[in-house]
Amino acid sequence: MKDYFFILEYGQWLILVLSILALYLVSSVQHKTRLKGYLMTALSRFSGAIIFLFVDLFAFVIANLIQTYIAIRGYFQNKKAVESESKSSEDIVREAMQVVWTEGDISRVGEFYAETFTADYPFTDWGEGLEGVSALALKVREDLPGYTEDIEELLIAGEEVVVVLKISGFHPTTKEELSFRDITILTLENNKIVSQRGLSDLFSLYLKLGLIQMPQS
Repeated sequence: MKDYFFILEYGQWLILVLSILALYLVSSVQHKTRLKGYLMTALSRFSGAIIFLFVDLFAFVIANLIQTYIAIRGYFQNKKAVESESKSSEDIVREAMQVVWTEGDISRVGEFYAETFTADYPFTDWGEGLEGVSALALKVREDLPGYTEDIEELLIAGEEVVVVLKISGFHPTTKEELSFRDITILTLENNKIVSQRGLSDLFSLYLKLGLIQMPQS
């Protein structure tokens, strides 16, 4: 241990400076500065682990490694929370329309919709919760290949977002391009869509699909 005494003698001052700087940054009310504090804390604790390793103080090595892990975990958790809070209702709705419905990525449904999500649409079965959203997102892409949602208008009204959509795709048999409009009202709470209601121009869609015929005069 004597051979490495100089490491402990001078290294302790480095750890002290890093620890004080980390504490100062973490105590900031600015989230970006606070995030830097978590990284600085991880650096100071990891430095401590290395120094204590040289002088065979393994209990302190383990303690510092655990604190390093906690600091890094805190960094990523706070970073994710801040990014989530910074999203507006409009951002969430636009991203949900793109990711879940246009791209069909049902693995991310939980990012946008609440577990208790409910829907109210005539003639459309949304099922229940996240499983219902996922099932419908897959079904519409089967029934209308190339299913795409384009936002034509979007209005914010408190916790509700009103969207006018142009929904398009291809006829499953003739491959003819089809489109129709949909009006959707979404309610958001805690950055998640908790309910959705609306009305689709299914008459135009069914007419183009050949499921119904216009009456002959």
